[in-house]
Amino acid sequence: MNGSTPADDRTSVGESRDGSEGHVGERQLGAAIEARPARLNVAALRRAVPMRMWGGKGSGLPCDFCRVLVGPEDVEYEVEAQLDGATVMLRFHYRCHYAWTGGEEPLIAADRA
Repeated sequence: MNGSTPADDRTSVGESRDGSEGHVGERQLGAAIEARPARLNVAALRRAVPMRMWGGKGSGLPCDFCRVLVGPEDVEYEVEAQLDGATVMLRFHYRCHYAWTGGEEPLIAADRA
């Protein structure tokens, strides 16, 4: 431990579309994230384009891939993604995120250009 305490248990990966780096709290994202149906189907998950990603302790909410709750003892990946013109927050177990990405390293939308 380096003596510092993070603001929360999430770690940001990648850069935002505006080039700024670092974690943005869910409260700040909440205004930008569109409400979505409780469950996305497989076709919708395939269309989702990841923009930013965080990892941390599970929130107790269901995984968007397998629908099993991501408990506090689990690692949860939160992915801010574009889906059909809306910004959505996706949650995954580590293994489910790996399966969703097809076993590839996570790519941020800016890396695809």
